[in-house]
Amino acid sequence: AGAPLEHLDVVIVGAGLSGIGAAHHVRTDAPWASMAIFESRGAIGGTWDLFRYPGIRSDSDMYTLGYNFKPWLHNQVIANGRQIRNYIQEAAVEGGFQNKIHFGRKVVSASWSSETATWTLDVLNKSGETQQMSCNWLMMCSGYYNYEQGYTPEFKGRDDFKGQIFHPQFWPEQLDYAGKRV
Repeated sequence: AGAPLEHLDVVIVGAGLSGIGAAHHVRTDAPWASMAIFESRGAIGGTWDLFRYPGIRSDSDMYTLGYNFKPWLHNQVIANGRQIRNYIQEAAVEGGFQNKIHFGRKVVSASWSSETATWTLDVLNKSGETQQMSCNWLMMCSGYYNYEQGYTPEFKGRDDFKGQIFHPQFWPEQLDYAGKRV
């Protein structure tokens, strides 16, 4: 019947704000549980690591958006993306979750079995191989953005525009926009 599947009690999908928060609560409320965090990208921070355009900030105050186990201590309550990314990374380090995060791993399918009370997952790694594994509890903390291709609405006259067009999700880090109309 083949080799037994790797099995964990809990799999968390995403190492952003929600995923790191979920990991904290799993460890606090179920310290006996085996756990892994699968992050398809190569960094902690989710949305706040993906979006790097100038001026990005939260539209929610950090007292509401932040963790109940890690109070927001900065004076700036409506925080910018870098501050939020740092906050999430600090929470991951303080919680000791670095060894629980598996970067470059994307859950591509999940199938529930009521008979065994387990999820069977197909997990794609960065080399293109798919590994199958199982877990009892699957926490989807992957956010709502399509990380490969952000939504782009139809813009009438787009082909006639002579300037550069960038999706905020793929903002070029070295873009010099000084003195330009954006």
